Amino acid sequence: TTVEVAAAEASLETEDGNVSTNFNEKQIQYVPNPGQDLTYIAQVSAGVVMNTQAGGGNFSAFGLPGYSNMFTINGMDYLNSFGDNNKSGATNNSLGANEMQSVTVVNNGYSGNYGRMVGSNVNFVTKSGSNQVHGNAIYEWNGSSLNANNFFNNRNDTPRPFDNVNQWAASIGGPIWKDRTFFF
Repeated sequence: TTVEVAAAEASLETEDGNVSTNFNEKQIQYVPNPGQDLTYIAQVSAGVVMNTQAGGGNFSAFGLPGYSNMFTINGMDYLNSFGDNNKSGATNNSLGANEMQSVTVVNNGYSGNYGRMVGSNVNFVTKSGSNQVHGNAIYEWNGSSLNANNFFNNRNDTPRPFDNVNQWAASIGGPIWKDRTFFF
């Protein structure tokens, strides 16, 4: 009996310096995301920090300003005409995280296929219909009884502030004509 073992070495990316992070549907669902902001998921990618500078954009990648980020949904540009910042969160949340099937965040994407923007390139892929009806409903609540008081309030005998956050989402998809036309 002969046992032959073969293994390929992990290849080093020599074509470009892209730092890419992929998120599937479950990962998107389980990242704590206040407000279901589409751009929030990018903040857990390598080299990304929450934007604390004045100006647009929710996050900064490798020190580049928030205006340097490129957003696409299903491959189409999704930028605001003023300043090219994102259309999500407080600035135009038209789709929520519940509608996303996958998200890819590419940082240092200087290769030609990303073009124009030098910050993060964030591509969202939406869920779609199929031959079977499927969907979900989500409800999340956070209130004062679930939150601890902070150090300074405790030190000054200040009561815990009131907090009541309700978030919900739902989706449904299925066939219109089997194997041809779907809705979501």
